Amino acid sequence: MDISETQLQTIQNLVGSSITKENLHSVDSFVYEKLSIFIPIGSNCGYAITPHHKHPSYMFTLSYDSETTVYINEKSINPSANDIFCLSPNIEHHEVQNYLPPKYCAIFIEKNFFEMTLAYYKERPLKFDGLLVKVQNHKLDNLLKNFMETAEEKHPSIEIILDNISTLITHEIIRIITKYKYLVSSNPLNLMMNEIIKFINIEYGSEISIELLSQKAHLSKSHFSKLFNKEMNISPMEYLKKVRLQNAKKMLRSNELNITQIAQLCGFNSSSYFTKSFKEAFGETPRKFVSKKKF
Repeated sequence: MDISETQLQTIQNLVGSSITKENLHSVDSFVYEKLSIFIPIGSNCGYAITPHHKHPSYMFTLSYDSETTVYINEKSINPSANDIFCLSPNIEHHEVQNYLPPKYCAIFIEKNFFEMTLAYYKERPLKFDGLLVKVQNHKLDNLLKNFMETAEEKHPSIEIILDNISTLITHEIIRIITKYKYLVSSNPLNLMMNEIIKFINIEYGSEISIELLSQKAHLSKSHFSKLFNKEMNISPMEYLKKVRLQNAKKMLRSNELNITQIAQLCGFNSSSYFTKSFKEAFGETPRKFVSKKKF
């Protein structure tokens, strides 16, 4: 399929800066900035067989046969049908070029987005170095199919729909790899953190301080901050900023409000601070992000 320059830039952000259109010659690509899907057709992806390559995002490969071999350092990994092969960012690996063409679906999820979603499950960022997990139902397959069908449509709200499906896919993958149903806990600390995270994700546009959050947790500021950091591997205010920036990015896609309005709605009192924070998080200013979307 034809890949535009904008799509190639998104792919490079997720897969690796050196990947080229030629590498993707035998690959069906379904591209979105938070999550993209790649399916090799007839032969290996040219980038996948490059020795010692790595990705800036999380990669989850759903296998449909047992013909693919992946090397991580000196360790070979052979996924079976219905296995998900899990790999964290920046781990060197390569796929072995076999006689038979590979049959799998590679899912790349942007690092910050995946880790923010993972935080809902009280999990710190996990390191996957070739973890294999068996998929027991067709829910993930159906979500992937929905994403791919939607990615090929052409209408103004396409990115909002892809954003929602990306979130569902990410949640489903996390539930599969963490066996979520076994992690549910009535521990008072977990319940308290759930309530704080829920509050932040609903009220992120309001004035929220560490004092307010610690009051809601019925803890001192220092004790609350220490517990939050221990559980979430991030400070409360940094987590709040990430939530605000992710929601601001979603609003910018709609092009219905100007940058100053979006900054205010997402809890940023200063447009200059919003611009600085956005660029630090996403590598470009809000204005540049909006202009690319219009283009």
